[in-house]
Amino acid sequence: MLAVALVTAPPILHFINQAQRGHPLDIHYFLAEFSHGNGPGGSDWKIGSPLVHFWDSSNSRSLSEVRAFALQLINRDRTLNGLGALVEDPLLSQAAQQHAEDMLKRHYFDHTNPDGHTPGDRYLALGGNPYLAVGENILTAEGRLSYLNYQVAETYQKDWMYSNGHRENILEQGFSRFGYGIVTDPVTAQTYAVQEFTGDLSR
Repeated sequence: MLAVALVTAPPILHFINQAQRGHPLDIHYFLAEFSHGNGPGGSDWKIGSPLVHFWDSSNSRSLSEVRAFALQLINRDRTLNGLGALVEDPLLSQAAQQHAEDMLKRHYFDHTNPDGHTPGDRYLALGGNPYLAVGENILTAEGRLSYLNYQVAETYQKDWMYSNGHRENILEQGFSRFGYGIVTDPVTAQTYAVQEFTGDLSR
């Protein structure tokens, strides 16, 4: 019974979180959790095959390596859905990394930090363009490994893609630039990851 609970808990919790956000429950996520790979996606969108390989999935990686891999995953899925590729924006990556580290340090999980600063506020504080829209995806999870690796980035991309609101940011046609931040607690393996997007949505 314990084994069954451990296997079914993640998709069930995902369904609950989706319902709380007012989104329909997507059975494709549940099916994907029990398939090899990422599954086919939904009825009107696609997700790509994993880019991580089992022989190097848990190898320790630097922040810059994981960040480059996260961009590769984003563009894999955007291309499959007929959208243009994003380019990394160092300013967005800085904002994403600072937010991930702040959530870990101050033990909260929200787009708005305890000081009341939103993703847009944080981007502007670093010198961002005030005429661009800002989107943000965040995720926290108890990791199995207390260091950065490609499997974590692949797993988080899958979770975001199967979540309506997060997928809207990833597949937003007007977004053109991307930033990524990720941090893990070396003791508890609690991980926080942040995706940041900007673009002109008025076009």
